[in-house]
Amino acid sequence: MHELVIQNGRVVVPGVGVVSCDVGIADGRVAALGSLDAQSATRTIDADGHHIFPGVVDPHVHFGNQLSFEEECLTETRAAVLGGVTTVGVMLLNFGEPYDQYMDMVQAAVAQNAFTDVFVHPGIFNHMQAEAIPEYADAYGVRSFKFFMSGFPGICPAVDDAVLFRGFQQVARVGPDAVACVHAENGSLVAAARSELERTVPAGGLSDWMRAHPPLAEEMAITTAERLARAAGVPLYVVHISSRDGLARAAALKAQGSRIYLETTSPYLSVTTDDDIGLLAKMVPPVRDPATRAALWDGVISGAVDAIGTDNTARSSDSKAPEKGLHGAGVGLPAIGTHLAAVLHYGHHERGVSLERLAQCIAQRPAQIFGVYPQKGTICVGADADLTIVDTTLKRVVDPSELGSYADFTPLQGKELTGWPVATIKAGELLVEDHKLLAEPGRAQYLGDLQTSGQAAS
Repeated sequence: MHELVIQNGRVVVPGVGVVSCDVGIADGRVAALGSLDAQSATRTIDADGHHIFPGVVDPHVHFGNQLSFEEECLTETRAAVLGGVTTVGVMLLNFGEPYDQYMDMVQAAVAQNAFTDVFVHPGIFNHMQAEAIPEYADAYGVRSFKFFMSGFPGICPAVDDAVLFRGFQQVARVGPDAVACVHAENGSLVAAARSELERTVPAGGLSDWMRAHPPLAEEMAITTAERLARAAGVPLYVVHISSRDGLARAAALKAQGSRIYLETTSPYLSVTTDDDIGLLAKMVPPVRDPATRAALWDGVISGAVDAIGTDNTARSSDSKAPEKGLHGAGVGLPAIGTHLAAVLHYGHHERGVSLERLAQCIAQRPAQIFGVYPQKGTICVGADADLTIVDTTLKRVVDPSELGSYADFTPLQGKELTGWPVATIKAGELLVEDHKLLAEPGRAQYLGDLQTSGQAAS
C-alpha cells in the first residue's frame, strides 16, 4: 500500500537519465518506481508530464546574518521549499567560542523552525576550535568544517596558515568521509586590493567591486589550501569559486588526482556586472563579467564543477543599503528561492545543459560529498521521498514578495525565468503546490546521525 503515488512524471535520476514512470511512496521513502496502480494509494498526484527531480540539496547557506539564527532558519528554509530545495548545508559562524552550546541552539532551531533537513559546516577560527574538531564530530555528527582564508572587515576574521593546516589535520582524524571547506581567497591580496580601490575609486558599481577581489587571490588561495589539504590527508571542498583563474587552477589540480571538490553558485551563473541590479548584487567574492559566467558554465558542463550552491545570505534592502555606494553597501544576497529556476533558465534553456547534469550538481554531488547520499540527492527505492516536480516550460517574473524569504529584494528581481518548481514533496508530504505553502515548520531533521552513518564521497 502506497501512501502517495505520483503518476505521469518524467523522473530525473542522476547517473541514469530521464525515465517516464510513476513514483510510489510509503513511510516517507521511495517505495517503487514503474507503472503503478493508483488505486493502491491513499493519495495520487498527476505530474502531467512534468519532470520530477530529487529534492534539491543546497550545500551552502547562511542563517543569522541580520535576524537571529532561529528566525532565519524559519524564513530561509521556507524560501527553500518554495523554490524546490529540501536539504540545506548551513555555514555556522561562532567566532572564537566553543561550539557546544551553539550546536544545541542550532539543533533546537532546526527541530522547531525548519522546513528543510539540515546539515552543518561549523566555521573554525582559532586553534581552540581546531583542536576540538574531533569532539564536535563525535558529539554532533559533523563531517565538514569551514575555514576562511580571507575575512570580511567588521564581520568575519580570517585564519592563518597554521590554524588552517592544524584544522585540516584534525578534520582528517574524523574519518575518510570528513571534508574541509575553504573560502579560498588570499587575504593579504584582497586587503591590498580593497585599500587601493577605496583610494582610487570612491564611487562605483559592480564592475569596480570585482577589483577588490582579484582572481589571482582566489587562484593562489586554492593552490595553498590544496597543498595543505594534501599534506594533512583530507579532501578539500572549495566553496563559491567565482573566477576563471580560480576554476582553471582547481580543475587542473583535480585532473592531477587531487581530492578536491569544486562549488560555484547560482548567483555567479546568473548575474553579471552588466546587469542593472547595481549594488544590490554586491557579494563576496563578487559577481563578475559575462565571460566569467560563461567559463563557470563551461566548468559545470565539463564536470570540473561538482556542486552548485547559493551562498544564500538574506538581508533587507535597508540593511543592504546600496545608496551608501561602493564601499558602504553591505555584502550578501538572497538566492535560495530562485536557485532551481536560475540554473534551469541560464543552464538548461540558454546553454542546453542536460537536466540530468543539473540534477547531479544541485542534488546528487552535494549529497555524496557531505555524506547524506543515497538518502538524499537521488530518486531510488529506499531513498527519502524528497522530490521536486518541475515545469521546465513555466515562465514567471521574479518577485521577491513571492519567494518566502524575509529579504525584500533579489538580484534576479524583474527577470522572467523559464523553468519553475510546481510542487515540493519532503519525506512523502506535499509541502508546496503551485507555489503555495501547505504545511507548518517542525518536520525537518538535523542530519548529523545520517552523515555519521553515510558513505564517503566518490
